Amino acid sequence: MESTFSYLEICSINIHSLTQVVLETDRQTLSFSVLHAEDLEAMVCHMTASLKRIFPDSSPGKLLKTVPADLLQRILTLTDEIEEQLSIRPGSCGGFSDTYAALCDFNELPFREEIQWDIDNIYHMNNWREFNLQDFSHLDSRHLALAVAALSFNQWFTKIHSKELKLSVDIQQQLTFLLSRSPSLEEVSLEASGLKMDFAFKMAAALREHPSSTLQSINLSGNPLEDKGVMALSQELGSLAGGLRLLSLSRVSMTARGAGCLSQVLSSTQLFSASLTHLDLSANPGSMGNEEATFLFKFLSSTNSLSHLDLSDTSCPLDTLFVSLSAGCCFKLMHLNLARNHFSHRKVREVTRSIGQFFSQSCELKYVGLSATKLPPQALRLLLQGLATNILLLGLGLDISSCELRSAGAQVIQEHISEVTAITSLDISDNGFESDMVTLVLSVGRCPSLRHLALGRNFAMKSRPLTDVLHRIAQLIQDEECPLQSLSVSDSKLKAGVHILLSALGGHAALTEVDISGNNIGDTGAKMLAKALLTNTTLRTLSWDRNNVTARGFQDVADALERNFTLQQVSGLADITQSYRGNPDRTEEALHKIQRCLDRNNQRQPDRGELQLCKAQPSEMQVQGLCLQLEDSLQRLNPCNPQEVQAEVLTAQEVLLNARESFKLLPTLYEEGRKAAPDGGLVNCILTDAAASLADEINRSIQGLAEGLLRGAEGACPWVVQCSSVCEGLSECVSKRSRQTHTFLRSTLVENTGQIISNRLRELRQTLSVCLAESIMEQVQQDLIRAQDRVNILLEENVCTSLKMNIPELRLIDSDFPTDDYSPACWRDSFHSKSLRPAASIKSKIQPTR
Repeated sequence: MESTFSYLEICSINIHSLTQVVLETDRQTLSFSVLHAEDLEAMVCHMTASLKRIFPDSSPGKLLKTVPADLLQRILTLTDEIEEQLSIRPGSCGGFSDTYAALCDFNELPFREEIQWDIDNIYHMNNWREFNLQDFSHLDSRHLALAVAALSFNQWFTKIHSKELKLSVDIQQQLTFLLSRSPSLEEVSLEASGLKMDFAFKMAAALREHPSSTLQSINLSGNPLEDKGVMALSQELGSLAGGLRLLSLSRVSMTARGAGCLSQVLSSTQLFSASLTHLDLSANPGSMGNEEATFLFKFLSSTNSLSHLDLSDTSCPLDTLFVSLSAGCCFKLMHLNLARNHFSHRKVREVTRSIGQFFSQSCELKYVGLSATKLPPQALRLLLQGLATNILLLGLGLDISSCELRSAGAQVIQEHISEVTAITSLDISDNGFESDMVTLVLSVGRCPSLRHLALGRNFAMKSRPLTDVLHRIAQLIQDEECPLQSLSVSDSKLKAGVHILLSALGGHAALTEVDISGNNIGDTGAKMLAKALLTNTTLRTLSWDRNNVTARGFQDVADALERNFTLQQVSGLADITQSYRGNPDRTEEALHKIQRCLDRNNQRQPDRGELQLCKAQPSEMQVQGLCLQLEDSLQRLNPCNPQEVQAEVLTAQEVLLNARESFKLLPTLYEEGRKAAPDGGLVNCILTDAAASLADEINRSIQGLAEGLLRGAEGACPWVVQCSSVCEGLSECVSKRSRQTHTFLRSTLVENTGQIISNRLRELRQTLSVCLAESIMEQVQQDLIRAQDRVNILLEENVCTSLKMNIPELRLIDSDFPTDDYSPACWRDSFHSKSLRPAASIKSKIQPTR
């Protein structure tokens, strides 16, 4: 072979006669002679078809330059037919692999089959339209650059993504080429990819060359574009035909100059008011700190479509910003992050009332981040008052952590939090609330809508007040009417103080998520956690990292999880790493056991009846305690001989006898509840018949569909359908699908649904048995209380009561706690109250904060 060339090198096709064709390439001109005109037509059609397959968005017919008039029409007709056929039957992911192979051949680089396989299989099967450069980050940059180049001729992919992958100059060059010609690219996300100012210039030029670009989303966060890069790019954003939907320029080393230019484009281009829904300019310190931000405020104050706004750490003055937000962002804004900004750059006495207006008029807010903003108490008051009057908002998350609110802020929260029904998540961590935590916890507990609460880093106090606060929290989470589902006390360095909270988890706490990370609980705390997990039936997620737990502590938790069937997620990577260094074998064994238990709990949903059986135990223990107390009192009445005393003693003994007989009945009741429902077989029979009937109906439907398809195909191409193989193939397919349908229905109805119904029936039996047991225990408890009260009166009236009663209650000395109107979780006034799991003794273990 004298010469070879790629299809990509063809510049033009010239036909001077019916037997000669001349191809012009970048390097040479080639002339081909054929014997017949039909051969020439076949050659030209083959080349144009090949080019169309390689570049689906191209028009190979345009390469025909010099063609006799009588031949041109025939060739154009043939090429149009080929293009139509190829467009009807495109390759996987728009023929990406063919384009990539041609580019490899053109650039004399080896074809990487793994790229082809991933695209034709993984991407195509999952219908992924986003090309992720990280999927091929292990390849040489030249191969990745060719893959990006192939996207330039592809209409199937609409997104390109890269994060924390440094892109070479070759890849950057192909990215700008992609931006300059892609007919389908809608989203570009190149986060922390090592792009600098020059890339922004080239990207701006590419957008300028491509007026019909379909680009809607740009994320260049984490790239040092600087002011010049941002300004160059901003000038071209206004020319995008459809406007931008998302713009993220977080951490791009932008100052007020670049932000001002961008803001001016946003405010002066009417299209952005309707199209832009997501704007992220965060982590550009100083970019909103002077008069340049006026243009952004102007954009925000006009009617716009923003649903996500992140201006955190931009030196944006919040008092001025809320004036704009209240004017133009009340109706669609859902996510607002203003963390690490000062509330005002001026010293003013009065806070703008716009903050209250914004929160009273907002319709869609789901998250507000005001962390580390040094929010003035008056601003916090206006915020909460605005939310209190807003009847439209639900499910709002409010983060006001690290705002240095202290006592003044705590007072505001106590006054207004119970009125705010929009907040479901509240983060008040690290606010210097130490002196106000007791009353603050009580106030927060009265918020009926609150589900998630973060209190961490507010516990820098001495032993006695710390213990008091922790008992308040324990009492809160054990309250049956407490709406909280999630509690975080992370990074509070509570040490042994966490034992109080863990003891509360072992009682009636209804929390589903707890975060006790960063509290240095050690192995002793891990043991307390293990004990809590043995009785807790509600917790689903536990975070307990950075607690100096060793292999011993992990082993205790692992052993407890074997008997806990509800916990589904546990995190503790830092402690795991530290423990593994000291004792790898034991740590690995404990972690494997923990993971097995978590896997089991994620696959298995416990019946409500099982949970009720677990919860039935405290009432029984309480009744047993009352029995022991009554027996002790009766022994002291034995020396007393009056007739009326002996009559009361006989009555009390009868009550004790009834109580003991009731205890004998309980195991029988529970066993009856655990038995399988006798009507489970009947359920399966009914469902089996239903599955068979449904399968028959579906089979008839499939058969009718097959016959209809066969008639339609026979009308279009009878000579093909009449072949016996076609009918046999369709018949076999119908038969196979019918069998699969029957198997599927039996599995779904009889096995899956039948199991669910059987579980519910068993749950009903358990519920009824537990209900009866609880009713019996409640009646026995009331009888015991009445008998005890009568015996106490007799003991006071008779001289045989010289010895004081010794009631086995846990009492704490007065100096340990302030005397007020509440009882901590572990301090019961009498056995008559509901049973709360006692906390571990920690008085000697809590170290006072210096």
